[in-house]
Amino acid sequence: MSNMTVSLKNGSKEDLRLVEQHLLQQPRTKEIAATLMRLHEALAAREFPDIEYKNYLREKHQAGVKSYLEVGVRWGDALMLAEPGCQGVGVDPAFDIKHPLACDPTLYGMLSDDFFFEHSERYAGAFDLIFLDGLHEARQTAKDIYHALYVLKPGGEILSHDVLPISLAVATPTQQTRFWTGNVWQAAYAFAHKDFPLKWEFVEAHPSGLFRLYDIDPDFRPSRQLIMERVAEAAAMKFKGAGELLDFLRSL
Repeated sequence: MSNMTVSLKNGSKEDLRLVEQHLLQQPRTKEIAATLMRLHEALAAREFPDIEYKNYLREKHQAGVKSYLEVGVRWGDALMLAEPGCQGVGVDPAFDIKHPLACDPTLYGMLSDDFFFEHSERYAGAFDLIFLDGLHEARQTAKDIYHALYVLKPGGEILSHDVLPISLAVATPTQQTRFWTGNVWQAAYAFAHKDFPLKWEFVEAHPSGLFRLYDIDPDFRPSRQLIMERVAEAAAMKFKGAGELLDFLRSL
């Protein structure tokens, strides 16, 4: 274990991935699960050393966001970044707010599907910035992006979290590790389409990246069938490792 600890502190990404493969082959005891968590955190620090996603969000809010929707609030550690006076809306089926919320948001304790079904008309074209960090499952995230287009203000942007997994082991559709992104990257792929009237970029933000949609044609409403076909296309792709997957996403 001492050699493993040295590797976590000082090892290269390649060394850490070798340690990870060894750990993934072991029975998943609490000690192994905790060590995997520390290893994945170390990998994330090496992969994305420049900016934390919350700092990226903070900069967006400080630039003057007047209306903000967040799907997947939980503890409020991202929603707390919205500035006083911002029209904030939070959606989560299981709020557990642990931080003061300066924007005094309206909170909807429900699934995102229910929120968009019940409130899309009320909030049509309302939000400057939409942050999606809900269920870490590709089809659900794709639906959230699809619905978010309707409530996005012209000139606004959408950010989806957890789109750059540092390991294939954390990119599973159901949670197998404590550090977990799910397969959200597949939803990002679905919207990274050259014929869509929008721009996109992958933001290299610690610990698991952001997918940014911007310069979106306000009248753009993609085919839902096409989006789900592209999610399925991504799900069928095979990668030898996380490095290959990340290179693929960065090439889009």
